[in-house]
Amino acid sequence: MVSLWLVIGLIIAATSVSILGAGFSVVGLSALFSGAVLAVAAMAISLEFAKFVLAAYLHQRWSHLRVIFRYYLTSAVVVLSVITSMGIFGFLSDAYQSASTVLEAETIKVDTLKTQKANALNEISRLNKSIDEIPVNRISKRIAARSAIEPSINQLTKQNEQLDLQISTANLHILEVKKKVGPLIYIARTFQMDIDSVVKYLILIFVFVFDPLAICLVIATSEALISRRKRPEGQVDASVVATDQVIPMRFADEKDQTAV
Repeated sequence: MVSLWLVIGLIIAATSVSILGAGFSVVGLSALFSGAVLAVAAMAISLEFAKFVLAAYLHQRWSHLRVIFRYYLTSAVVVLSVITSMGIFGFLSDAYQSASTVLEAETIKVDTLKTQKANALNEISRLNKSIDEIPVNRISKRIAARSAIEPSINQLTKQNEQLDLQISTANLHILEVKKKVGPLIYIARTFQMDIDSVVKYLILIFVFVFDPLAICLVIATSEALISRRKRPEGQVDASVVATDQVIPMRFADEKDQTAV
């Protein structure tokens, strides 16, 4: 007989994995069909509940069902499991995309700022070169030209300082975002893969394990509960055994007293 603690553990495990899987699936499906969030969420919740009830029902009534009905319900559970896996995939991929999109946006911003800084430096270099091209003996012209371009150079210098500050801020933001995907970056470097491929394989592992495990836990819990309700063959009620032992002993005592 299955122990009571094992039954309780199976119930807790099946409930937690099922609820988490259903929650991830509902959120993921709602993200995939964002045009009708409430309708999709209600549909996903009802389908998740029906899937686990069907799994337990099939396990308990498998031999009593007609073949067509049996395999139709089995195919329904499989299809619902695939839908749940799609929802979990959508949830996990959306969680990754929310971080990777920010990282890509900040990287593009840094590249744009660096390009603007390079253009400003090239413009300063061009202005200074225009002064150098004036003959040395044309001192008055060089002074006039220098006075003419000095405001532009000062403005470009200030622009470069602002660009440096913006680049530093964007780099700090990139570091903060990388903290969220840091383990993924490390795994990608370790296996010499791009981070998108690492995320894809990890999500597929979660998808292939999560919902099938939830269904198996529900079936195992159902089996354990049935086993607890059944009395093993050959087991005799302890109260009956005690009664059978007490009554002969009582009669034996009465005979002994009569003989005396």
